[in-house]
Amino acid sequence: MAEHEEVQNNQRLPFYFYHDNQVNEPEHWHQGIELNYLIKGKDLRFALEGKTYHFDSGDIWLVNRRQIHSASGENEDWEYEGFIIDDDFLLSQYPTSINWNLDLLGKNSTNNQTAYKELKKEVVELGELCQKSLTDARRFMILSHLMRIIVLLDQNFNKREPVTRSPNLPLGDEIIKYINDHFQEDIQVSDITNKFNISHVTLNRQLKQSNNMSMGKYLKLVRLMHARELLLSTNKSIELVAFESGFSNARVLNRNFKEWKHKTPTEYRNEFSKYFIR
Repeated sequence: MAEHEEVQNNQRLPFYFYHDNQVNEPEHWHQGIELNYLIKGKDLRFALEGKTYHFDSGDIWLVNRRQIHSASGENEDWEYEGFIIDDDFLLSQYPTSINWNLDLLGKNSTNNQTAYKELKKEVVELGELCQKSLTDARRFMILSHLMRIIVLLDQNFNKREPVTRSPNLPLGDEIIKYINDHFQEDIQVSDITNKFNISHVTLNRQLKQSNNMSMGKYLKLVRLMHARELLLSTNKSIELVAFESGFSNARVLNRNFKEWKHKTPTEYRNEFSKYFIR
């Protein structure tokens, strides 16, 4: 089963940016729209909703909300980057995006090469800015590129087909928001069922509809995502990272983090902190 990937943004930017040379990603999905750009490499295999696409350097491709996807590749000197737009931000700033159905799967997938080249230019410039320290001026420059990207996507790569939404999604979203706001506390199932006046069965059904995860699994993922952010953006001790992320101690964090990322928190910090935008 595909994992739901709960992405966290830099607190001052409404998207999660990544720049990496490891392309192997297991099946997952997330709430926000994802845009990827292969800077260097060839024959990156990207599975989207059960169909495999092959991308080469210079290709840009999009993943719509909640689409299951994975990536793989072998024996290449890879370099790629991308970002996942915060969905709350996108909907608040561009409400019509609720009906987006974006379609762009590499430079050969569109006849609008002019728009593609303009989009690529914006993505490249945004990526270059995101790899530098985040000053106030640079933040505004990044946001200006993001806004232009959003307009380009809507005007040139949107099939404009309605996206169906579950009528029960608002309750699921409320539950998710509660967990996101209280993950540092000792949350119990009864805390949520009492707050929302629902049964345990209804709680799990709502979470399954919203993110295909049980409460316990989602809560653990939120805590791990917060721990990852602290590992990359601070020099706090592992014990303090565990405490501030809702884990009882560093040993519990270590065990869960290694299951999640196949690295200890210290190993992960040493390897990836240089890519994190501060």
